[in-house]
Amino acid sequence: MTPSRRITLQWMMAAAALPLAHWPTPAMAEGMDDAAGTAPPFDGIADWPDTPPPPPAPGYGRDPDLANPKVPWPLTLAAAQRKTVDVLGDLILPKDAASPGAGALGVGAFIDEWISAPYPQQRADRAKVVGGLLWLDAQSRTLHGRAFVDLAPQQQATLLDALSVPVPVARMVAPVAFMDTLRRLFVLGFYSLPEGKVDMGYVGDQPTPGAYPGPSREALSHYAHALDRMGLKMPTA
Repeated sequence: MTPSRRITLQWMMAAAALPLAHWPTPAMAEGMDDAAGTAPPFDGIADWPDTPPPPPAPGYGRDPDLANPKVPWPLTLAAAQRKTVDVLGDLILPKDAASPGAGALGVGAFIDEWISAPYPQQRADRAKVVGGLLWLDAQSRTLHGRAFVDLAPQQQATLLDALSVPVPVARMVAPVAFMDTLRRLFVLGFYSLPEGKVDMGYVGDQPTPGAYPGPSREALSHYAHALDRMGLKMPTA
């Protein structure tokens, strides 16, 4: 599946409202003590690469036509990088009885669209994702002499496990931040799809048979609490 750019734009607009975690930058990690973190199960650690700057690109503008969305910026990932992202998607959110993996569903298209946008959050994520893909291949070659997509499944799993620790050693801060960002973007994209909504049991709006019973007690309580926080009172009939 390769989603259209219209679909990935809709994903972006939904995901942009959700916060993403922030990890220390490599510069901040210089003062960290390796003894305080979890060391990876390998000795050699590839250097974090310099990422090429993004090309100048226009944004949505102040008055986008949301009925006919168009994406004005070029995409970032090369074909080999997209292949790696798709492999990672199927490892991070693998297929099960309910749906294919995130990579097979084309969530990588959403990630490519996201990191290509010319806005501060997306630019920051671009540096992490592009740098992380370069680092992942460099680390794979350091350990096994091959790119990540060419590794055996167990070798790929060992690398991913090393990128999933809560407190990394200093030289692994940037790689772990890359994987954290990528994982969160896959979750955002996957659970925006029909397959993801089915997976989490989301049913959406359902018709109410018969006469409308009015809002539930829970809804009224939430409404009253929100009004109280704004210094307003519940309207009377």
